[in-house]
Amino acid sequence: YTWEQAVSLVQKGYSKFSPYMAELFMNQVDQHRIDVPAVNGKAGGAYCHGVVPGIGPFQLLNFNGSKHDVATLAHESGHGCHFILSSCQGHLQSHPPLTLAETASIFGEMIVFRDLLDSAPSPAERLAMLMSKIDDIINSVVRQCSFDRFEELVHTSRKEGEVSHEDICKYWMQAVVQYYGEEGEVFDSYENISHLWAYVTHFHHVPFYVYSYAFADLVVGSLYGAYLKSSEGFEEKLLELLKAGGTQDFVTALSPFGLKPDDPAFWADALEAHLGGLMDEAEKLAKELGYA
Repeated sequence: YTWEQAVSLVQKGYSKFSPYMAELFMNQVDQHRIDVPAVNGKAGGAYCHGVVPGIGPFQLLNFNGSKHDVATLAHESGHGCHFILSSCQGHLQSHPPLTLAETASIFGEMIVFRDLLDSAPSPAERLAMLMSKIDDIINSVVRQCSFDRFEELVHTSRKEGEVSHEDICKYWMQAVVQYYGEEGEVFDSYENISHLWAYVTHFHHVPFYVYSYAFADLVVGSLYGAYLKSSEGFEEKLLELLKAGGTQDFVTALSPFGLKPDDPAFWADALEAHLGGLMDEAEKLAKELGYA
């Protein structure tokens, strides 16, 4: 994809659920708030910084034209829209709580993913995209929850004194086994993975942020389900949620959508709706292609 094609896809996707957010997205593009190309010496990955109300947001991307890069643009632009909408709450309350910080970004990414999926040139390509998305959701939910468990173990241990790197590695492996089972159950080997915690920058810079990815992915699954059932009035509710910044708790913010995250069944239903639907579709397609 060219940059222009990527912008068009994200604008089209955003317009489906919120023409106003599509306008905010195009403002970020037109105002040159997005550092787009991958160049030598540039930090890897992607990031959106809200700075302070009235100044930000600004995005850093490493765009190379892949489907992943299109999805990343949709994701980071969701953050940008969120920062713009919540700026009305002022410096102290504009930043959303961690439970909602990834909501706009993942929702926008999901809508654009569905558009890309619908335009897949062949059933095999469609299956490949579905499997990639399923992996992404497992990473965002299961893996991030295991990260959170690892942080809990390390920080709790710190109450007893300094934590050695050997202990940190031990806690990492404990979390891996809790979430993925013993060696051989899911992964053939756990060799040389005990130090992988060291590369996760969130552990060092924003402790316990990782759970927000799991929260947001499941919440977006529920929000997307609500959007599919009835798109009438959805934009207004979503914009109000994003405008609230840090002024509303999680339960209050989701109540206009008829969602009750304080009910344990909400999370089970969200996981089934979000991940289960994609897996059902992938399994059906795999059988049609003779892979299963």
